[in-house]
Amino acid sequence: MNSFQNGKSEVVVIGAGTIGCAITYYLAKKSVKVRLLERNTIGSGNTSLAASLLTKIRSKPDIIPLVQETYHAMDSLNDEIENKLDIQMVGSLHLAASDKSVEDLDQLTSIADDFNISHSYISKSEMQAMVPWLKTDEIIKASFMPDDAFMDAYVLTNAFAEAARKHGAVIQQYTNIEGLVQEGDCIKGVKTKDGIIECDYVVDAAGAWSNLLSLQVGIGLPVTPVRSNYWITSANPQLFPATQPIVILPDASAYTRPESGALLFGLRESKSVHFNPEKLPSDLTGYVFGDPEDRWNILLEQGERLQRFFPKFDEIEIAHYIAGVSTYTPDGMFVLGGLPQIKGFLAATGCSGAGVAVSGGMGRIISEIITGTNPYCDINPFKIDRFGALNPLSEEFRQRCADARSHKKSG
Repeated sequence: MNSFQNGKSEVVVIGAGTIGCAITYYLAKKSVKVRLLERNTIGSGNTSLAASLLTKIRSKPDIIPLVQETYHAMDSLNDEIENKLDIQMVGSLHLAASDKSVEDLDQLTSIADDFNISHSYISKSEMQAMVPWLKTDEIIKASFMPDDAFMDAYVLTNAFAEAARKHGAVIQQYTNIEGLVQEGDCIKGVKTKDGIIECDYVVDAAGAWSNLLSLQVGIGLPVTPVRSNYWITSANPQLFPATQPIVILPDASAYTRPESGALLFGLRESKSVHFNPEKLPSDLTGYVFGDPEDRWNILLEQGERLQRFFPKFDEIEIAHYIAGVSTYTPDGMFVLGGLPQIKGFLAATGCSGAGVAVSGGMGRIISEIITGTNPYCDINPFKIDRFGALNPLSEEFRQRCADARSHKKSG
């Protein structure tokens, strides 16, 4: 078996999205010989389509250490790269307008206390001052978390890549994977048009296409590409000041954040659309995710719920509609690690709408697994085989994953 370009790599990471670049960065910092392969360009997949909310508090506590690690990573990156990250520290405002959402918010703040995440309940007048477009009449309770942020996922991804290169990583763009090389129960390398790259580990961070790699070695990952949607209004700095916080509105299945004097808002569909990864193009540029009319149908279906809290919703102009795919699992948890029957294969996928926020945590965990270090947090909730045997391409399984997105209320 002949290798090429600088000989054997200890690790080959496949997919240069935020997670793949983070993994490469963490491995390179540990002086692991790592090569990142991307069939297009860095951040060209779903990364550039992400809303990129970096909310620290999550209804699933196992996720929080991964988000916290991403914040640590961003601090480190600011010391290592030439251009500082443009992190928008606007905080997040969590609103409850029903008995159930009040109960959920109280639970969320209790979790925040467990992780020493700063928060405070605020009055309606304080809400109004923060968010000029917000109608507070129906809001029963609100909690403000001042240390939350958002940033451009594409910028973060390229920062991970830049720092990884400085630590010795090799990053190859426009390199398509033709197959995985396996000998017995061991992964030995990856095949490209230029030859075979030998390695000890392959990390599948291919996002929506991750199962197309894993199934080559008989591993079905419990993830499905599911459509995500958000809209951006026309600019109106008075109504949408740049300082307004991220707003989480479970009672409307919605979230918002500022966007250059406009408002970015996401609405979760009641019946999320899922995709067979075999039918997704390798380049998402210009790809239409489902029916083109859905951008308006969803606004009509879900927008009425948001309008309860945003009275001018039906008057605003929509400047942009962005659709992409997130890899969801039936339980909304990630997929991290490997399986004993295939040595040298690891997966890092199933972001469930939080890929940017947990990228640093995923990168650290994968680097610790490869270097034989005990992971810094419990990874059992993210095990590949937690759902047992499955066919990830089946309609039934893909629907389970889509339902997980539809039922998601908070972070």
